[in-house]
Amino acid sequence: MPGEVHILKSLVQPREQFGYFRRFNKAEGFFLRFLMICIVSAFLTAFSYFLSADHLLDIPMVKDVKLTDNKLQASKYLLMAAGGLIGFITPAIIISCMSIVFLPFFREVGFKKLFVLQSIVYCVFLMSTFLKLPFQGMLNTNAVLSPLSLGVIANYATNNAFIISLSGFISVFTIWAFYLTYAGLKQASYKSKAYIIAAVSLLYIGFILLSSLTYALQYGQLTL
Repeated sequence: MPGEVHILKSLVQPREQFGYFRRFNKAEGFFLRFLMICIVSAFLTAFSYFLSADHLLDIPMVKDVKLTDNKLQASKYLLMAAGGLIGFITPAIIISCMSIVFLPFFREVGFKKLFVLQSIVYCVFLMSTFLKLPFQGMLNTNAVLSPLSLGVIANYATNNAFIISLSGFISVFTIWAFYLTYAGLKQASYKSKAYIIAAVSLLYIGFILLSSLTYALQYGQLTL
């Protein structure tokens, strides 16, 4: 049976909105809603790239070229356009990858429902990105931690990139995303609550550790 996906309502009323998850085999209107997610992601990423342009262009390769002020300004808009394109396709890639990762643990749910669920969860992280934009504008960098995370405190307490990144994931948004994932799977899956919590915890912790290790590698604090 079809089921209509209400993304905004699902963010604040997951128990009520995910009630159809076990029954539906066709998500009415989901394509347009997913397209809106991609468009919002494109705008946020484009604006993020523009606000961080000075930092992104502050690399030896660009400095050696010695661009004029007009060309530097044009480069900022090119970065903005590139950010828009990247932001548009990013949701499809990330949501697909997350759905594939969850699939072995929840085969009975199926890729389609997992994709719908992860699309709703992805909106939480778009909100996090939106809240970071003012700080990116003030600091002229895209390396900004969520203001509602422990990463801000860790940044003042240590220079360890791994710990800072790890603390950055301890946020209101991560807890919110975890709960939405659990609530959706509880409705869609026949697995026990304990299994769902354990599986979701394992996957989230694995993702957070991998991201934090990658962050540390980028800052040269780890070597392969």
